Amino acid sequence: MRSRLLAIVSSFAIMIGLTWMCPIAAAQGQPKEPSGVQVLQNPAVYEGTPEQRCAAQTQGRAGRGQFVLQRNAFPEPHGPYTNVIGPMSICTPTSKNPPEGMKALPIDLFTSKNFYLDKKNWLDPRYYRCNTPRQLTDIWTSRRFFPDSGKPPLSAAWGDCKWDEPRDSLVSHLPYKTAHEHYEALLAAAKAHGGPTVYTKATTPDWDGWYARDMRTDTQAEWIWGTVTQVPTVLSLLTPEYQERMVQGIYHESVSNAPQWEASFCWPEGFIRWWSQASQAGNFELTITPWNVQFLSGIADNFLRQVWLGREPVQKVPQWYGETVGFWDGTTLVTWTSDVQGWNLSHCMFETSGKMETIEVWTPVYDESGKFVGLHQDTTFYDPEAFVQPLRATYTYRREEGLDSATHRYTYIECLSNIRDVNGRATQLTAADPGYVDYYGRPWAEDWEKYFEKGWKDTPDENGVPDNVLDLFNGDNSKKK
Repeated sequence: MRSRLLAIVSSFAIMIGLTWMCPIAAAQGQPKEPSGVQVLQNPAVYEGTPEQRCAAQTQGRAGRGQFVLQRNAFPEPHGPYTNVIGPMSICTPTSKNPPEGMKALPIDLFTSKNFYLDKKNWLDPRYYRCNTPRQLTDIWTSRRFFPDSGKPPLSAAWGDCKWDEPRDSLVSHLPYKTAHEHYEALLAAAKAHGGPTVYTKATTPDWDGWYARDMRTDTQAEWIWGTVTQVPTVLSLLTPEYQERMVQGIYHESVSNAPQWEASFCWPEGFIRWWSQASQAGNFELTITPWNVQFLSGIADNFLRQVWLGREPVQKVPQWYGETVGFWDGTTLVTWTSDVQGWNLSHCMFETSGKMETIEVWTPVYDESGKFVGLHQDTTFYDPEAFVQPLRATYTYRREEGLDSATHRYTYIECLSNIRDVNGRATQLTAADPGYVDYYGRPWAEDWEKYFEKGWKDTPDENGVPDNVLDLFNGDNSKKK
């Protein structure tokens, strides 16, 4: 078993090495065959040169400059335009020089020796060479460097300085200062027309099922993925302490090339990462009872979120996913999450504090015939320590199947990693390294044998009695001469 695993690991390492050494070859590969639906939606995307195909993405969206957010962009992983890793392929502008009309700063993120001394430039997009947070976190994996301009990271590419979302679209415009005030207002509104609604097992809304983020209908919350905003736009949402923390993360992911991602080390996902792109938490199993609504999802770790209906918060210590209470107002589900452990969204985005709370309003989505097809989620984030004002994110989820699906299953996740922090960088261990764990062998027995049984199996039989003498006492006379 161990030799087989080592062979797999070795093959994987070789594959990574070849990919690293041959980015140009990958760039020259033929694009994947698009689906019929993709061609019908925008045939121009699949015609012409990469430049022409990227330019086709500008159709229908104005105000973001030459390159705009569109799904199903051309699939090449390298070249003059690169993809952002994830379910949303974005045509990433990649230039050696600043865009027309832009002048580079004397010192920016990639030339700085100490980002703390550059605070006056943190809110200038040029400091990050106009890359979005996601483009920065992927700058090493997408090889967005120009070797003839110097060694990485000095030769890091520029992005599109016009690629941004209005700050006003990222913040809440509701009058509430705290999540508790917000929750009480919604509860009072429900009571004003006879609520909250109380359901029985027979009457609960038929929302049970398997859901996925619907990328076709609601893209507002993509700002929280770091894919559609300039870094200063996100920084402007944060208090000075949390601005500094975000810039620290950006520097060490994109300059030091030392990301500290939760999944690498099997750290907890944390509540805020339920909204992240990489966590896949938005692809969930939903189960409803009269007293509880449960969301179950995850890809590197398990997100188990439970909404306790008609209850009050009782937790005395912070929880990784907080404590969530809620109520029904007709077919609208209102939730309030508090007692959250502060954590990190990661991938060049921001941290949150232990004071973060959320209000979520879930409403059903119907098609033109009146059939239930999914859910809409409107979240307001309150964190007076980390945010200068409440933030807002909206998602839509489509129900793919009911819980009676014959094949759909949730596989419980055990995060098994042999990645360790070595000199500040995530490093993959092999079986020859100290601290390596063979999860699919007998790691407990290996420890016993290493620390308590050294040499035992090589020790001669201590009784020293010849076998033929013992045979006499065992009644075996066949060996007598």
